[in-house]
Amino acid sequence: MGEGEVHVFSVLNESEFGPPRDLPHGGSTGDDRTVRALLARLLMRPPHDIRLTRDDLGRQRWEAGPLGLAVCRDEGGLLVALARGLSVALSAVTVPCAVDAEALLPFSRTERAFAGEAAAGRRPLVLARMWARKEAALRLAGRGAFALAAEVDVMAVGPEGRVALPASGPWSAGGVAYVRDLPAGAGTAAAVAASGPLRGAVFRRLRCPELAPA
Repeated sequence: MGEGEVHVFSVLNESEFGPPRDLPHGGSTGDDRTVRALLARLLMRPPHDIRLTRDDLGRQRWEAGPLGLAVCRDEGGLLVALARGLSVALSAVTVPCAVDAEALLPFSRTERAFAGEAAAGRRPLVLARMWARKEAALRLAGRGAFALAAEVDVMAVGPEGRVALPASGPWSAGGVAYVRDLPAGAGTAAAVAASGPLRGAVFRRLRCPELAPA
């Protein structure tokens, strides 16, 4: 895994790890075991050497690990993103059947105009793709960012996928996220955001081996 690359894995058989038990902040022991098994397989390390923690927002982190980690279970499946030397975040959303005025509130004027130009049958997909990009960037920004969703414009991303993030509080200076769309199944949109420019995004569907009990 080279610098500036993000690798995203869609874990296909996480059911091997048994039903998850709820943890604070929406996490689960099932997710932890799956991620540990995935990292152990990719890096050829014993699973017990991989220590996962959670930050104050409940996001999984690899303690003292060399890779940035993000885990997403938005639509029932599990996505895991890894990047060397970068922080990463994920989003996966279901394409709605229809869009009402309230659904447009988190979008900027430019984004609303772009969606309005799409054919009526494609408009829900266009908005879902924009929201996946926006949500990934906001998750990367952290606490307070979602209140400013309409100020984050994912239309002017440019070739690098650069998205400007507004300051989310009196002590925040804002920042930049670099966003890429991800392959997604029918009726779903997905995106990954990173703290630095991305040379490439690799997407793989992976069957993760069961993690042996400690």
